[in-house]
Amino acid sequence: MKLLRVLVCGTNYGQMYLQAVKEAPRLFELAGILALGSTRSRQLARAYKVPLYQTVENVTQDVDIACAALGDSGTETILRLLERGIHVLCEHPQKRDYIEVALRSAASNGARFHVNGHFASLKAASAFIKQCNLLRESSDPSFIDVLATDRSLYAALDILRRVARAFERSRLALRCDCLPFTVVHGTLGKVPATLQVQRSTKKGQIPLQDGEPGYLVDLRIAIGFPSGVLTLLSVAGPVIWSSNYARSSGLARPMWTSIYDKLTTSSDLHKQRVRANLDAVRCLLRSARDDVVPPEQTPRHLLEVSSIWERIGALVYGHS
Repeated sequence: MKLLRVLVCGTNYGQMYLQAVKEAPRLFELAGILALGSTRSRQLARAYKVPLYQTVENVTQDVDIACAALGDSGTETILRLLERGIHVLCEHPQKRDYIEVALRSAASNGARFHVNGHFASLKAASAFIKQCNLLRESSDPSFIDVLATDRSLYAALDILRRVARAFERSRLALRCDCLPFTVVHGTLGKVPATLQVQRSTKKGQIPLQDGEPGYLVDLRIAIGFPSGVLTLLSVAGPVIWSSNYARSSGLARPMWTSIYDKLTTSSDLHKQRVRANLDAVRCLLRSARDDVVPPEQTPRHLLEVSSIWERIGALVYGHS
């Protein structure tokens, strides 16, 4: 079987995609790195023994898939890749208007465009989503409580959209601004929701970089049901089910249950993240090959997540 040739765009978080592609040597082949030409980019190109491209125009015609981790500076690059008919897996977050443009370009050029929300594919989050959907078979969520950073907010909303299933008619308003947290309250879809978001900057300060110890959390999500509360305590887990006390009174069963409690080291989590990125590339391949769009990559899902992320960001940072 012909190997699918993958171009990795960007060499900061892009290193995770380089590792992911190398995990599936019977399916994918690294076609090269697209970057600005920094020392790090040159070193990685030598280490992986692939060409380093500095413009889309120089990329060879045999590329099938591009994994783009370019931040805000890469939007035009991604569109030029789509115009060449290359399927693109784009790192989050992305604005609604841009996603609409990218989806139209992909459709016009016979390509697929996916946004990698990433955290939802980690083991703890996957267990959380699965259990939430089981609970939804009996009743709808009663409330949502989120603790996140401005960097993890998009991923948290991606997880929630897979559970809430719709963000239409959401109403959100600033509740209080107590730095470094901003509290936003309202509804996500029809579900009452409170979100505490840690800001990475204050006016005049240098932003915190991804992974810096100044961040107090990664993310924490609790979803309440009439029968109890399901909580994802961090991206590494655990996932805990706490029964409603009033409904459990007198019953001879534990008041709380561990849904996912595997002990996870930072090394374990790194491997999970590489594997999650590989799964995202495989998902893009299946979508292109079988002409089937997974629920989390439908335009409705992507646009609703992006819209809510922008609305919350405007509240947190005081934009109009």
